[in-house]
Amino acid sequence: MLKMSESTQVLATERLILHFHGVGPVPDGIDSEQRNYWCEEDRFKSILDSVCTLSTEIPIEITFDDGNISDAIVALPALVDRGLTASFFVCAGRVGLSGYLDRSAMIDIISSNMDIGSHGWGHVDWRRVNDKMLDVEIDDAPKKIADAIGRAIAKVSIPFGSYDRRVVRRLQRSEAKAVFTSDGGRAPLTGWMLPREAFRTSWDNATLAEIATRPLSMKASIRRSVISLIKRLR
Repeated sequence: MLKMSESTQVLATERLILHFHGVGPVPDGIDSEQRNYWCEEDRFKSILDSVCTLSTEIPIEITFDDGNISDAIVALPALVDRGLTASFFVCAGRVGLSGYLDRSAMIDIISSNMDIGSHGWGHVDWRRVNDKMLDVEIDDAPKKIADAIGRAIAKVSIPFGSYDRRVVRRLQRSEAKAVFTSDGGRAPLTGWMLPREAFRTSWDNATLAEIATRPLSMKASIRRSVISLIKRLR
């Protein structure tokens, strides 16, 4: 999170939560859709530098999904070098697999004052699975991660940002203290379901500043609120 001055802490009513996937060289097997969200190392470091220097009234938080090994190899050192923290959302069923975080890497992450959350078990669309599998995704996954790192898991990010009324109700019965979506836009300072702004390869050097400093238009704000409401009720 970007540290705020005391006056900013008083004034801010919302925050910007950035959402990354892989960082650095794109490994083999990543499809074209996923490549749109993969951030080159130099661009990632430039974004972090902007987070450190950007003049904004809102705090900026950083998150990662999928539990790629690049989280530990590329992202973690860059964050530590700049005194920044982040939350890393891991797929429990991928822990220890080639190209993904293992227990040792996750321990390194939390030892560096970062946080780890759950991204489910098998990176599947929660709307498309039956109730038994949804239990595995929402309850069993954080338990496995917690057992590996020796720390309770309080945060969850929803794979593909795909949810509906059934998924939300199931999450409400879980132990999740915060649920992160991919709905875009700014998030409230306090809240349970939190939208994030996903990095895309189309971002340029001015994108972060624009997102962080320019308020949403009334039309865009209403549109995003309606989309989120539809997802919760469908």
